[in-house]
Amino acid sequence: MKPKLIIFDWDGTLADTTGPIIDTFRQTFAECGLPPPEAAAVKKLIGYNLVTIIRHLAPDADIHTKEQLAETYAHHYLNPNNHNMKLFDSALPCLQTLKQQGYWLAVATGKGRSGLDKAIAQTGTAGFWLATACASEQPSKPAPDMVFKLCDELGLNPADALVVGDTVYDLDMAANAGARAVGITTGAHPAEQLRQAGCLAVIDDLAELPGLLAGL
Repeated sequence: MKPKLIIFDWDGTLADTTGPIIDTFRQTFAECGLPPPEAAAVKKLIGYNLVTIIRHLAPDADIHTKEQLAETYAHHYLNPNNHNMKLFDSALPCLQTLKQQGYWLAVATGKGRSGLDKAIAQTGTAGFWLATACASEQPSKPAPDMVFKLCDELGLNPADALVVGDTVYDLDMAANAGARAVGITTGAHPAEQLRQAGCLAVIDDLAELPGLLAGL
């Protein structure tokens, strides 16, 4: 059965932001007087919300330091990185095709509301989204709440939704909500890790998604 609603993650799925996210965390820690985390340590956490990532990267930091890290990261990420945000080349063609085919489109992201709104504005994609959900307003992935929120808003059952994401947190969010999922290898987690999390399929490019959906 084909889904009615396609829920996209943002970072690493629609936008090529994995590298900038890693660089921004390393810069943030350095500016706050802490050793920059290894790139691999940051990469495996992408998909969680900002507070959770900082808690994992700086488990021994006091509350003030964690707040400073969050404020510094947000200052950098909402400015220079978003000004240079680039969607994957196949993102817009994929979204255009799916919209023309009658699919409803939404976003569920670990970004905060301000970051998501800026990203949508700067990439010119506002016209695609019937609804959006972010981790500043709902519990972070892999909790199912963002899927529930989107489905409730649009009057759908989670079984009518399909999540597309580049991390196991996206896939686990879908499973926890009773939705289906497709993994994509363009972001933080490799194909084998995505397959182990359980999903309908793992694709290497958004250009593959319309064909995959046609076969459901």
